[in-house]
Amino acid sequence: MSLPTDSARWSLVKSLFDEALQRPESQREAWVREQALAPEVREELLSLLAHSTGGHEAAPGFLEQPAPTLRELGRSGWPGMRCGSWELLEPIGSGGMGEVFRARRADGAYEGLAAVKLLKRGMDSAQVLARFAQERQTLARLEHPHIARLFDAGLSELGLPYFVMELVQGRPLDQACEGLALEQRLQLFLQLADAVAYAHRNLLVHRDLKPGNVLVNEQGQVKLLDFGIAKALDPLDGTDAGQTRVGERPYTPHYASPEQVRGEPVNTATDIYSLGVLLYLMLTGVRPYGRQASTPGEAAHSVLMEAPTRPSTLGPEVVSDAHWLATRQRLRGDLDKIVLKALEKPLERRYASVDALAGDVRAYLGGYPVSARAPSWGYVTGHFIRRHRLPVALSGVALLALIGGLIGTAWQMQEAQLARAQAERRFAQVRQLANKLVFNYHDQIASLPGATQVREALLGDAVGYLDGLNQELGQDRRLARELAESYSRIAALQGDAFSPSQERLALAEQNLDKALALLPSYLDSSNRELEALNNATEMWQGRALLHSRAGRLQRALDALEEGRRLSARALALAPGNKEAISQLATLKGRMALVLGGNYSQACLGRVAEAGTQWLEALALFEQLVASEPESPQWLNQLAWARNGLASWAVLNGDGDEAVRQGRQLIALRDRISALEPNNGNFQQQAAMTRSVMAAALSAAGRPKEGLQWLDQAGLILHKINRQDGANRAASRDAALLQLVRARTLHLAEPGAASRLALLNALRGLPDSAELHHDFYMTRWRAEALIWNARAHSSRPSDAEQALSYAEQAQALLKRLPDNPDNANLRWMMAQALGEQAQAQRMLGRDAAARLSAGQAMDLWGGGSAAAAPAYFKTWIERDRRSAEGR
Repeated sequence: MSLPTDSARWSLVKSLFDEALQRPESQREAWVREQALAPEVREELLSLLAHSTGGHEAAPGFLEQPAPTLRELGRSGWPGMRCGSWELLEPIGSGGMGEVFRARRADGAYEGLAAVKLLKRGMDSAQVLARFAQERQTLARLEHPHIARLFDAGLSELGLPYFVMELVQGRPLDQACEGLALEQRLQLFLQLADAVAYAHRNLLVHRDLKPGNVLVNEQGQVKLLDFGIAKALDPLDGTDAGQTRVGERPYTPHYASPEQVRGEPVNTATDIYSLGVLLYLMLTGVRPYGRQASTPGEAAHSVLMEAPTRPSTLGPEVVSDAHWLATRQRLRGDLDKIVLKALEKPLERRYASVDALAGDVRAYLGGYPVSARAPSWGYVTGHFIRRHRLPVALSGVALLALIGGLIGTAWQMQEAQLARAQAERRFAQVRQLANKLVFNYHDQIASLPGATQVREALLGDAVGYLDGLNQELGQDRRLARELAESYSRIAALQGDAFSPSQERLALAEQNLDKALALLPSYLDSSNRELEALNNATEMWQGRALLHSRAGRLQRALDALEEGRRLSARALALAPGNKEAISQLATLKGRMALVLGGNYSQACLGRVAEAGTQWLEALALFEQLVASEPESPQWLNQLAWARNGLASWAVLNGDGDEAVRQGRQLIALRDRISALEPNNGNFQQQAAMTRSVMAAALSAAGRPKEGLQWLDQAGLILHKINRQDGANRAASRDAALLQLVRARTLHLAEPGAASRLALLNALRGLPDSAELHHDFYMTRWRAEALIWNARAHSSRPSDAEQALSYAEQAQALLKRLPDNPDNANLRWMMAQALGEQAQAQRMLGRDAAARLSAGQAMDLWGGGSAAAAPAYFKTWIERDRRSAEGR
């Protein structure tokens, strides 16, 4: 693990530089030398101050002024330039906002080549930087054999952002088709369609499918590149080379859809249209229209006004591909229909999905009827005969039997029409049953003691029904919404960290992804259904929670931003709607957690901002409670916000405020439990509230009082677990409660009893081998190891054991994805290193202790006030003294 990263260090330097400029010039150097900074940070900061406008006050935006461009540096500027662990070798391409270089791995870790995309100097406006960052985040989400992989990302020596991608040696798709048989071209298209469908399932629309973004390597494998304008982006100003802008949307005119040209909202149908253009090009060697267009405007006009020519009717005056001229008769019929259906200008007349388009291509290759054509008797029987030519040719008797079979097939088709109404009735019954399983039947047993296992079985059955319905979705917007909301509800019940569940996080993510993938099918910009908007907002909040629990903070922020947009639409429709207000308040609370509102969760370390978000959320929930004082729903959400504020106050070092919020929180939770005494969720929350109160009392220097609250919490959870042994969330909370109690006991009365309690708490948590990138639980186990190290660091005879615990904590944390944005990961790693330093000092290993403590101080941010919250001040001061050898 290499924390902090270069980008994190640069952020620290910039912050300190701005702070230094607020002081008189004569005092700046002395102020910098007084700060507890790593040597390289201190020297970089002094150098910047020395060069800031000749010793005068720095001009505004000094740190934002551009460094020399590659062109200004000359051709010698790029060979040998480093981008992280990669050395640039030669340019291989240039786009609108980035230049692409061939690069080699230069740090000795391994040998390899890659493509490095480096933002062009002069393009580094805030909007383009946002787009470049979005492309990096988009690529990080995608892992597919036909999509170029992302290896690395960071800032170059010139201060420009870059990312490192798989180097694809290949030719553009249209060139790769030259000389290939029709079947080979269609197989390449199916590889591309599979990649685009995968992106759609990951909630991304490429929006710039064109030959230059689809390469085919020497092994005949398609690689999809360049997600620079994927739909996850907001519309941005500026144009890319080869692109035009209409309605503030970037696109490539010859391959854009009509809605892109008109500047209308886009969805997966946009990529389906562009795939149609590419398929036309692959089959004929020319574009479907606009072949005479010489400007982007003319090309855009042809997209809107020209009808595509049927591929099989093109003549030699248009197509020069000799192979196509020999096979164009094979395009007549099915392939014509497939291509033209994908190129329908009205969205609703195109294929419903990329999978449907690919399905028709596969059907053509297999000799089966395609959905793009009406299933007439002659059409269906003709395909049947072509698939069975050999048996027909071998025997006249077989032919007569076949004809008889075809007559029977025709009769069966008529019977099928008569049966269709009955099938539709059965479909409606299955649809109704799935809905009742998720909402009606589940809710009737959800709060009953011991119901968790039955709930899980019921939800599993419901998913089976929903998946079956999803296969038959078609263009049914109402069904799409029902499926999305049902999948979302199941995901919440499988993976909600704060409710009774079996902690099926992987299943929860799968079902929530199914829900979100359905949103474009019914929730476009014209949708004004308030309930649908509120429910979709909740889906994105759930996705953010699961991302955050895994430590994927940027993806959590992206999900919350999607939710915020939907929430704004809902409130614009109905400013006083209580559910919309509740969703907004919850979004603020979720944002607080990601920013830095809780010591036990992955966060960005922006504690002050988190406090503001919690206060705003609390005010909105108080507004709802005031309107309906006895509503368990609003009271429960208000308690959630108070819980967040209490935990935030602990992290912020304000023990008294934490205790004040904790007392109000317990009174509120007990009131809710009295309103619904049989609700297992509310009982579980009442127990964990007491854990928050104990942490608040410890932060206020009163850990002995905290033990009493923890004993009450233990009794409540013991009752819940006795009644419902399958409730893994309650079992998890009981294990965490045991650790919190042992930690509190050590603060109150350090000694043999607290050491034994901490050891037992460690044994009660999941073993390291059972943890799979679950930041939340991995972090708790690391904390147990750290507190066991602290408990053993008071006696020289236990120093070796203390060192072992601290090293185990460090090794466990290193197994997590290396995410420099995750401040909580840095704080935990700093504590592990600090405990190692303490043990090493007791063992007489002073040099090693200074090294470990120095590494801890680097992770603490040098101990500056803005680097780590006040909760850690005791350990920061201790590590500073150890690093200085005191």
